[in-house]
Amino acid sequence: MWRRKKRERDLERELRSDLELEASEQQERGLSPEEARYAAQRALGNSMLIKEEVRKMWGWNRWEIVIQDLRYALRMLRKSPGFAATAILTLALGIGASTAVFTAVDSVVLKPLGYRDSGSLVALWENLPFNSFVPVGPNLRHADLWQKRATAFSGVTFVRQGASGVTLGTDHPRLVGTVTATPNLFEILQATPLLGRGFVPEDGVKGHDNVVILSYAGWQSLFQGDLSVIGKTVRFADTPREVIGVLPAGFHFPNANSLHAFRSKQLTSSAPEPAIFLSAVLDLAQFSWNGDYGNWIAIARLKPGFSVSQAEAQLTSIQAQIFQEIPAREKNDQLARMRAYVQPMQEAIVGDAKTGLWLLMSAVLGLMLIACVNLASAQLGRALLRQREAAVRTALGAAKWRLVWNSLAENLVLAAVGGAAGIALAAAGLDLFRHYSPLDLPRLSEVHINRTVLLFSLALTLGSSLLFGVLPALKLLHTDPQASLQKSNSRSLGHRQSHRLRAWLIAAQVFGCTALLLVTGLFLKSFLYLLHQDKGFETGQVVVAEVNLPRTGYGADQKRIAFDDAVLENLRAIPGVQSAGFVSSMPLEGEAWIEGVQRVDLPSRQAAINLRWVSPGYFETTRQKLIAGRFLEELDRSGSSAVLSEGLAKSVWQNENPIGGQFIVEGRTFTVTGIVADSRNASLKSPPPRMVYLHFKDRPPFTTIFMARSAAPADTLASGMRQAIWKYAPDITIARVKTLDSQLTDSLATERFQTSALMSFGIAALLLAMLGIYGVLSYSTVTRRQEIGMRMALGASRRGIYTLIVGEASIPVFVGLGAGLIASIAAGRVIQKLLYGTQAIDASVILVVAALFLSAAVAAAFLPARRAASVDPMEALRSE
Repeated sequence: MWRRKKRERDLERELRSDLELEASEQQERGLSPEEARYAAQRALGNSMLIKEEVRKMWGWNRWEIVIQDLRYALRMLRKSPGFAATAILTLALGIGASTAVFTAVDSVVLKPLGYRDSGSLVALWENLPFNSFVPVGPNLRHADLWQKRATAFSGVTFVRQGASGVTLGTDHPRLVGTVTATPNLFEILQATPLLGRGFVPEDGVKGHDNVVILSYAGWQSLFQGDLSVIGKTVRFADTPREVIGVLPAGFHFPNANSLHAFRSKQLTSSAPEPAIFLSAVLDLAQFSWNGDYGNWIAIARLKPGFSVSQAEAQLTSIQAQIFQEIPAREKNDQLARMRAYVQPMQEAIVGDAKTGLWLLMSAVLGLMLIACVNLASAQLGRALLRQREAAVRTALGAAKWRLVWNSLAENLVLAAVGGAAGIALAAAGLDLFRHYSPLDLPRLSEVHINRTVLLFSLALTLGSSLLFGVLPALKLLHTDPQASLQKSNSRSLGHRQSHRLRAWLIAAQVFGCTALLLVTGLFLKSFLYLLHQDKGFETGQVVVAEVNLPRTGYGADQKRIAFDDAVLENLRAIPGVQSAGFVSSMPLEGEAWIEGVQRVDLPSRQAAINLRWVSPGYFETTRQKLIAGRFLEELDRSGSSAVLSEGLAKSVWQNENPIGGQFIVEGRTFTVTGIVADSRNASLKSPPPRMVYLHFKDRPPFTTIFMARSAAPADTLASGMRQAIWKYAPDITIARVKTLDSQLTDSLATERFQTSALMSFGIAALLLAMLGIYGVLSYSTVTRRQEIGMRMALGASRRGIYTLIVGEASIPVFVGLGAGLIASIAAGRVIQKLLYGTQAIDASVILVVAALFLSAAVAAAFLPARRAASVDPMEALRSE
């Protein structure tokens, strides 16, 4: 290639030398110099053809053609900036959105877990009849017998996740995610530390358990990647623990939201990624045979040759043995109905997030379909507009493959630019995705563009190039040069077949857009229903602070009571605070401490309830409505008073007056002093739970959720609450301080994310569909220019022309709307479990979407119709 110019000069000299030699021979035969020169040219033949043949033998001719056609494509696109910009933006949007969502699907759902032979890892659960057989973390006594008697596993480990305050130096404690596990955790996961060592059996013995292993991120965050970290100490409350190992960067353990032991528990916004691993010391004698469900997770590795079903059959057999061995005082009929459940670990981690991700993937593929149809429509119109050019090229002897390649080159340029922009858009979208991702999205740290994603993007880019380039170009191969040159340009393009094809393209775009908009509308209505339904309490101007008390320094009840009383006094002393109180569980984070209650006088009247320990002032701060009796007060500190939710009172006392009635919970007797209205304080996505509120002195909690209501904006109260807590105990870990409004927002993070993503895709699809309708009608206006001129010359009015052009789009639009409605109904039945307060067939959503799309279609058709109505009849007829 770099010697091309020299070879061209040599070829030129060779041809000139041959001509001169032939001319001299002709002169020797008696011809004049002029006649001899013409005779030599005739004998040599077409010099340009000879040069082309020689260049083919040199081997770079095809590359030269490629470069020439690419340059020509760039010049043609520069002459059509509107088309080029539309095509590039459409490709970038379609490829960018598809790549971003496929990255998440690939990283979370498709890619195996990042452990060696991860397919053999399973999670072991128990299905409890009193919990509607929803899988929960097993009772450790049951799981211990599974471990000892089952032959299907090479090992079983028990894991408990949480968050603890870690102190380095003299700073306030820093909250980090923790994993407490039996020492064989890393042996089962087959993970080797980057630095130091893993746990050994001795680390699970009391007195030898003061050791920790850091995750790679924890090592970087706490010790800034210090290579001499082994042997250093971190303090959990008042207990120093020695660092014995650091895990590699590629090791990721799921956080408490991804792998939670109690499936009905609402996800929490304070579930940090695990940074510190602790060795568990388990004394099984301290655990009952019937209780402590959902506190631990059992993870096992299957032996080669054993399947999940075989392992589950073994555990079912062992479960029957366990029931026979349970002491009579702890045995009941429900235990006989419990079942073991074995689940692949990847399925346990991915969980319900898989449904949401596949939903987004379906939406983005619908968007990509609309983009493809849009581009196909534009390219078809462009190919038809270039029919005369193709006819001229064919008449001049151009090969048919050159016509196809010339059209394909333009699309390759568009695909290259649009694909590059799409990948850049995908990278930006992934940053937003990670930042605003829902709380339940597992493996979030593993979401990044990888080789599989790049191959996917490359396939999209090349596929779009071939689809939009080859198919319209093939139409040019059937062009009759003589017929095309004899016709006027517009009449050659306006035949009935092309009109029918464009109508189908409009219908396809409307179909995809309508289906996507209807599904989006269902999610939006569901989200608004959750957001504005009656919660039973008020969130405005309330700040909550979660405090975790260490068991080492606050093991005695009196110490926790003194702490709670002192902090409440400090909170109430903050200027502007109207009321303050606390509760034992963060609102809107699911059910917790589920127990059974029964009436003292009628033991048959039983119900499952959620226990909460609260302080006086809690109900006043949350402004829950008092139905009967009174709230808990200071005088209840020495008694056994309780406040019930309205639903529980009706269930157990029915039509009787519950005030003064007595019930038994956890073997103790309490007296009802008040009834409060039902509230959705566990979750906005489920019915109000039956609640029992007890005075905190009955069992002062280790995790305390302080609340304060202020007359001033809630955000200004956060700093004061921190100081009120640290004023009494500077070494206490404050897990989080936030407004109750933000807690409500976080509890709907998944629904908000899905709705926002679908709305963005829906808006993009609507804009693309409008652009497609506009493009098709604009093209139709050009091709029917003479027809419109003739109609106007024969008396057609401007209003009639408007009706003609808009009516051309009406049939495919209504066909697409109908097909989209049918598709959305089918999709709605699939996503019904993701909806709240609305059904898959919702008349209001259908009407709104139909009105929105019809308005958008009319707006897209207005400009082409106006242009058509402005045609000058005489000018149009003269051009004919």
